[in-house]
Amino acid sequence: MTKIIQNYSAESNTFSVRKGKVYLVGCGLGDVEQLTLKAYRIIREAQIVLYDHLITDEILALIPDGTRKVYVGKPQKSHSISQDRINNLIVDYASQGYSVARLKSGDPYIFGRGAEEALYLGERGYIVEVVAGISSSISGPACAGIPPTARGYAASFSVVSAHLKDDKFNGDWLALLTIPNHTTVVLMGLSLVSAIRRAALKSGVAKDLPAAIISNASRPEQKSVVTTLYGLTKAAKTVDGPAVIVFGDVVKLHGKLPEFVSQSVEIR
Repeated sequence: MTKIIQNYSAESNTFSVRKGKVYLVGCGLGDVEQLTLKAYRIIREAQIVLYDHLITDEILALIPDGTRKVYVGKPQKSHSISQDRINNLIVDYASQGYSVARLKSGDPYIFGRGAEEALYLGERGYIVEVVAGISSSISGPACAGIPPTARGYAASFSVVSAHLKDDKFNGDWLALLTIPNHTTVVLMGLSLVSAIRRAALKSGVAKDLPAAIISNASRPEQKSVVTTLYGLTKAAKTVDGPAVIVFGDVVKLHGKLPEFVSQSVEIR
C-alpha cells in the first residue's frame, strides 16, 4: 500500500501532508516504442495515473498492477468528465502527497490542454513537470509516408485545430490552404469535414487541393485515405477517429515513401 508522506512541525505539534509532484506526460500516437524513456519511467513509477480514451491498451499495460489508475475519458459528444473535474482530481491526489501522472495523447502542449492544467496546478503551488511527446501533427502524416515538409513540395507547415471551445467550428485557418508550397495539418477535424469542405470551397480554395486523412496512426488499425478537398466528406466516411487531416502537395508523396504498415485507399 502506498504511504502518504507527511512533515512534522514541532512548533505547532501538527502534521502536514507534503504536496506530490504532477507530471503531464506526452504519450505520442499510441505505439509503445514511440514513448520517450522519460515517459516510460514516469508511467512505471507514478503512484496515481490519470488517462483518457486516447491512451492505448499497450501503454496502459506498462502501468504496474499496484498503481491506482483513474479513467478521465472525454470522448467527443460524451464529455463524461469535465476539465474542471479533471483538474480537481489531480489536485486531490497531489494534495495527499501522491506523485500523479496525467497521460496525454501526442504532446501535452499541442492542443492537449496541457497548458490549462499546468497553469491551474502552478497557481495552487504544485510542482508540475511537462514531458514532451511525439505529436500526431508530425508523426501522423509520417506514418502514412507523407512528410509535412519536402523540397519542391512544402517549405513550411502549419498545425491547426478545427475545434473551438464548446465544439464550435474554427475556420480562421482556411486561408492557409491557399499558400503555395505549404502544408496544413488539421487536428480534431474528422467530425467537421463537411464544414471544412464547404467553407474552404466557398472561400475559393481549389477543389483539387490534395488531401489525406490518416486515422489511428501507428496502431494496428491505421488507415490512410488519399483524396482532394472536393472528396473530403466522402473520404471521412471510410475512417474512424482519432485522425489527422493533411492538405498540400506533400500528399502526392504518399505511396512513394516508407510508411507504417497500414490500409491505404484513394478516393476522388
